[in-house]
Amino acid sequence: MKEGTNVKFVDLAAPTAQIRKAYLAEVDKLLLRGNFVLTREVEDFEKAWARVVGTRYAVGVSNGSDALYLGLRALGVGDGDEVITQGNAYNASVTAIMRAGAVPRFADIKRDTWQMDVHAAEKLITKKTKAIMPVHLFGQPNDMAALMALAKRHKLRVIEDCAQSHLGAFKGKMTGAWGDIGAFSFYPTKNLGAFGDAGAVTTNDLALYRTLKILRNLGQDGKDNHVEYAFNMRLDAMQAIALRLKLKFLHGATKKRSRAGARYDRMIREARIPVAPAARDPRADHVYHLYPVYSPEKSRDRIRSELLEQGIPTGVYYPLPVYRQPFFRGRHDPCPITDEIVSGIFALPMYADITVQDQRRIVAALENIFLCGKLSLPQIVI
Repeated sequence: MKEGTNVKFVDLAAPTAQIRKAYLAEVDKLLLRGNFVLTREVEDFEKAWARVVGTRYAVGVSNGSDALYLGLRALGVGDGDEVITQGNAYNASVTAIMRAGAVPRFADIKRDTWQMDVHAAEKLITKKTKAIMPVHLFGQPNDMAALMALAKRHKLRVIEDCAQSHLGAFKGKMTGAWGDIGAFSFYPTKNLGAFGDAGAVTTNDLALYRTLKILRNLGQDGKDNHVEYAFNMRLDAMQAIALRLKLKFLHGATKKRSRAGARYDRMIREARIPVAPAARDPRADHVYHLYPVYSPEKSRDRIRSELLEQGIPTGVYYPLPVYRQPFFRGRHDPCPITDEIVSGIFALPMYADITVQDQRRIVAALENIFLCGKLSLPQIVI
């Protein structure tokens, strides 16, 4: 690998530079005012984010993991309840369910889109099932029309994990606006990222909104009137400033990601190499938080090593399904497709300003790995 020839996996410098001057000016105003907790900056971002998502309310919270937990708490999910999520859900999705005292159930994923298989989810419903938690993984929304119909048939609540789907939409309706609750993460690497941990919960339900505001603030309904057993999970004012300033660039950055994702799709298809992205659901607006591909050879580490030798970093999302992680000792539902797909996924560099030249270089490197005999060319079936 030659010095100075590396491709970036993600670029946080450019979006930071876009708001740096304005951010420092707004923080200076905050410091001079001397009011730091649940300030007007937090309220301004909450209103702005609710408008973007298309919900009546948004509640700023400490991070995406807490957003999921608070959403479950507000929905009344607790001890002994079961919550259905998907086999390839992230750790934070599953641990939020466990933290609420509930039991996670795992629906297998669809082989083409890698999203929740609605039919598999329906088979898991019992008398203990309280909610469904679809995870809009990698930026592609789940089939929310089918999931909402399923929830209605069985009188279940729906909490969407939107940590990777900012501005993603299904049939023109934003993720975070379909279910009873939408939970967002604004971790720095997200499509809308803060300068640290941050999150938000969206809803159209006034009662849920009021409950969420109480739960994020030590259970207080008014100063020192603690009506719920809860914790400090508030959105920090300095993170709210960063998010509000970055928000004006989100639509433009999302269009760039969509174009980059479409280019990858075309380049990989034309290269005729045995790796493939998830199939695109034509009803969904994919926002390409990540660009994972699957290789059926289960030779992920060898491919990644060869790419790194050529200055191309990759990522793995995720090395193991959550139910196979060491900490998880509970019963888990069989998810054979999840196990198969997760074992072969690795992510290519993806960010709003990735260049066409870098994408060509990445795909050419993949092509070279296979066509030069470093790895064989099996038939790919997705």
